[in-house]
Amino acid sequence: MGRSGTAALALAGLLGAGVLGGAVATVLDQDPSPLSADAPVDESPIVPDDSAVPLQDAVRIARPSVVVVRSDGSQGSGVIINPGELIITNAHVVGSADTVEIVTSDRRRVPADVVEADARQDLAVLRPSGVVGPGARLAREPVGGLRLGDQVFAIGSPFGLHNTVTAGVVSATGRQNRNGVPMIQTDAPINPGNSGGGLFDLRGRLVGIPTSIAAPIRGNVGIGFAVPVGRVRALLDSVPAP
Repeated sequence: MGRSGTAALALAGLLGAGVLGGAVATVLDQDPSPLSADAPVDESPIVPDDSAVPLQDAVRIARPSVVVVRSDGSQGSGVIINPGELIITNAHVVGSADTVEIVTSDRRRVPADVVEADARQDLAVLRPSGVVGPGARLAREPVGGLRLGDQVFAIGSPFGLHNTVTAGVVSATGRQNRNGVPMIQTDAPINPGNSGGGLFDLRGRLVGIPTSIAAPIRGNVGIGFAVPVGRVRALLDSVPAP
């Protein structure tokens, strides 16, 4: 597929003018804020399986796979893909950069090359130059097997707050952006800096990549959108071997 440049995906036509009314749809702007200091957290490993677990345990499964992506003085988020050789993020996070900096969950800084980007889907793939941590498990189903009302959670670095967790439910599946790309709609709060991070299910599996919000004013009102995991898998399959 190759790199197709970057674009700020506007979702103004996502639900149709008669449904959204005066809502304004926008990508999640990169946040230049510095990383904040974190208190120690319990990183005791949990062995994932295909069963749903309590939210706290699902977060512990997924959390180490989420990283900060810094590009040209701004930052978003990204998710390490098992076995840790690639990272998925948003195309609008990397912009026109060929190389970005990754900040891992244990605060190491690792450079990474942008090896694939698709502005239509707002996805990009990075190849880090060193070890970045454990990768997330990807849901096997195209939309993660999600049903309306299923609980999901997002992990990212909104406003520079490293590894922030927010939770909500699946509000809809199959919404489309103006390019016809299907999206998962969720009310899990996502804010500037969440772009490119992970949307996970209660098995700790990656089900989507948060990319945009829709609101009548600038800010989060509980309407967020994520690119489904099936689209992520397809783009990863197109990445050439190093």
